[in-house]
Amino acid sequence: MKNQFSKVVLVLTFFILAFDARAQKDRLISDVQGEKIVSPDEGQTARLTGIVTARLKGGFFIQTPDDKTDGNQATSEGIYVYTGSETAFQAAVGNLVSVTGTITEFRPKAEPASLPITELSMKKGTDTIKVISKNNPLPKPIVLTIADFASNKIDQLEKYEGMRIVVEALTVFAPTKGRVDNKTGISVSDGVFYGVLKGIPRPFREPGMNIYDFLFSKDKDDLKKSFPKMPIFDANPETLRIDSDEQLAAQTTEISDKEKQNKFELVLQTRAPTIEVTSFAEIKNLVGVMHYGYQKYTILPDADNKAAMSGLIKSLPLPAPNERQFSLAGMNLENFFDDADDPSIKEDIVTSETFQNRMKKISMAIREYMQMPDVIGTVEVENLAVLKKLAEKINADAALAKQPNPKYQAYLIDGNDGRGIDVGFLVKSSRVQVVDVKQFGKDEKFKNPNSKDEDTLNDRPPLMLQAAINDPKTNNPVAFTVIVNHLKSFLGIDDPKDGGARVRSKRGAQAEFLAKFVQERQKANPNEKIILLGDFNAFQFNDGIGDIIGVIKGTPAPKEQVLYASDDLVNPDLIDLVDLIKPEQRYSYSFDGNAQVLDHIIINQAMKKNLVGFGYSRLNADFPEVYRNESNRVERYSDHDPAIAYFTFDEK
Repeated sequence: MKNQFSKVVLVLTFFILAFDARAQKDRLISDVQGEKIVSPDEGQTARLTGIVTARLKGGFFIQTPDDKTDGNQATSEGIYVYTGSETAFQAAVGNLVSVTGTITEFRPKAEPASLPITELSMKKGTDTIKVISKNNPLPKPIVLTIADFASNKIDQLEKYEGMRIVVEALTVFAPTKGRVDNKTGISVSDGVFYGVLKGIPRPFREPGMNIYDFLFSKDKDDLKKSFPKMPIFDANPETLRIDSDEQLAAQTTEISDKEKQNKFELVLQTRAPTIEVTSFAEIKNLVGVMHYGYQKYTILPDADNKAAMSGLIKSLPLPAPNERQFSLAGMNLENFFDDADDPSIKEDIVTSETFQNRMKKISMAIREYMQMPDVIGTVEVENLAVLKKLAEKINADAALAKQPNPKYQAYLIDGNDGRGIDVGFLVKSSRVQVVDVKQFGKDEKFKNPNSKDEDTLNDRPPLMLQAAINDPKTNNPVAFTVIVNHLKSFLGIDDPKDGGARVRSKRGAQAEFLAKFVQERQKANPNEKIILLGDFNAFQFNDGIGDIIGVIKGTPAPKEQVLYASDDLVNPDLIDLVDLIKPEQRYSYSFDGNAQVLDHIIINQAMKKNLVGFGYSRLNADFPEVYRNESNRVERYSDHDPAIAYFTFDEK
């Protein structure tokens, strides 16, 4: 019996040793990365050797020395080592290390529709880092060229995942982002901006469903069958995401105890310097490690990178209307709350200094850059009292600057929004006669596809202004009707729990409600001059899920091209003015590096007779978030650019 027990122990020991041998087997990084998105060794344990090229808060990168690579350009020679905590001192940049861990394919829980990141995941207390040598030269960075983007596939840079790269010239097309504290008004940079290799055009949002949403949809096969002509947006894989301050800059100092018997290494860690940049700037010789995140291949610049930056831009004033013209604008003021408590809502109560600074920037924008439009449709304003304070500020600033006093009057009616943001008007009473201001659709309902309940349709019900401007030449008034809108955002549109079904249905129902309202007015009076403006939270084309603007205009996408189709409800069709300007100017907002239009001015055929121009005042979308902190500069009072249209008294 004793001999049998000894044999069992011997066999178990053999298997344990064999497993440990497999765990400790040296592997090449290129073999682990493989030629595909997912590692052929996923789930296996491995020991990898490489030079530490970058340190992050939760791990570090290693790359094969240049003289040890496999020579296969389709396989990456770098990999991210995930530690989950402060990076060990052994992983100093330049150290050649041997690391044990498990090969994993990581996707953030919040981003299920994403390519995975191949990682070597270390388990605390089990896996180890062994220093082989120190102060090694870093692998030579790969030069990215336009040829690397020729396939236009979302995984085209997978071959460089985890490796050092260099961009010799990058054109920025989405400025440095950040976070704003709505109470203090202080913005903090997150160091992230977007660009493309010089020579590649600016990336714009294009028609169709986002390719990530399509590829990772559980209903992908059904979508292909049911919507064979649905356009697919390729997500602009030519875009590079730059996270300028993600790398840790480590300074290692050797110290010893009083008796000098034991020596220790003290590592002081700071972040790489943040790069604050506007759109259209150029950065040369950007060197860093290629990572992946937020559906974009991401460059993490070296902590000591000496990239050269040039071409920062500033806002420029728009031309003033001439004596035969008048102008209308739409402005998203982004969470425009004051320093007084409104007990009826749960709003952010900002500091007095913050409120005054924001009013100063907005006043500057309206007076000096937008040339004081005759009617301004405002979005995301707390209440009428706040809008009145802004009107008073603009009027007072104009008088102080010896400009003609516009005598702006504020109009706003509270809606249903839980955060207390509403739409309103600033009307230049020195020139415009107000006939009527009316809210509509506040009590309108739609059927929630999840709960089957009748829910509120319009959180921010449209506000309609009927007004006239007297023609000084004929002494006859030119009458028009302006409707300011703020439709449901994209937030939650892909949420499997809340269903995007509820959000998608609500957005579609809002578009149909507005289209029917306009059609009723056109039918009652074909000569009524109608203008729709504001933040429609929709592109000027079919996004694959819905065609919000198409429905409002009367040009809905065919049923085989869109998930939530609609009938044609408007005749004659309306005109979205963004379709009339140069393609490179078709944006009012920037999201994930894509220039896109959310803010529209849409007119009917009767108003087209007076149209002379349209565009955006470039005050926000092309500028870093931290510019918000500077009250003496106009840029970044919001995250949207205002839309503005010019009209003439002389009908064409």
